[in-house]
Amino acid sequence: MFVVAEGPNGSGKTSLIKNLANKGYQTLSSPNGTPLAKMLRAGCRGTEPWTDIDKRVQFMLFSAARLDEYIRCVQGRENTVVADRWWTSTYVYQCILQGLSVDFLEHTIHPEEQVDLVLLLDGKDDVLIDRVMAEREKNPTHGKCRWTQERETMVELINIYRDALPKYLASKDIPSCTIDTTDLSEEEVVATAEMLIKKYGG
Repeated sequence: MFVVAEGPNGSGKTSLIKNLANKGYQTLSSPNGTPLAKMLRAGCRGTEPWTDIDKRVQFMLFSAARLDEYIRCVQGRENTVVADRWWTSTYVYQCILQGLSVDFLEHTIHPEEQVDLVLLLDGKDDVLIDRVMAEREKNPTHGKCRWTQERETMVELINIYRDALPKYLASKDIPSCTIDTTDLSEEEVVATAEMLIKKYGG
């Protein structure tokens, strides 16, 4: 089974993936799951020295990283693999936010790939943004990508995750379930995620 954990910054994806890994699940942080993806990560995120990278080049870097991750980390595995972000993020950031072609995105996905479930983590806007800011105060290098520099952009991304992405997934017959993490503890988020993974076949 291949599961993707998605959602805007501050929704709790990293904590969920960490806790699922502690419970024995095979997890994947994308784009960071293979040596090639690690090498491409700075360009994907638009951090130094790639702050002026062209959006089309960035799109192709993400696509290359995720295709390599699928081939090396997901394809042919019999156990459940849970990814922190996937091409679902490319759809949100590059296709909807930046206007690049969804058809182009679909051409970059491995023809045998099957996403069995997308866990959409969400929360109240102010709570999500406050979590990002609080994490940055503790760790100044955390989340320093071009899309989290302005509050307006973060709110726009939150709304894309709530509206456009679920509709797109439904059009592709990919199941998705939303987990509102606003008032949930990490343990409650993990328990909810595990229940949904088991429900959909994991």
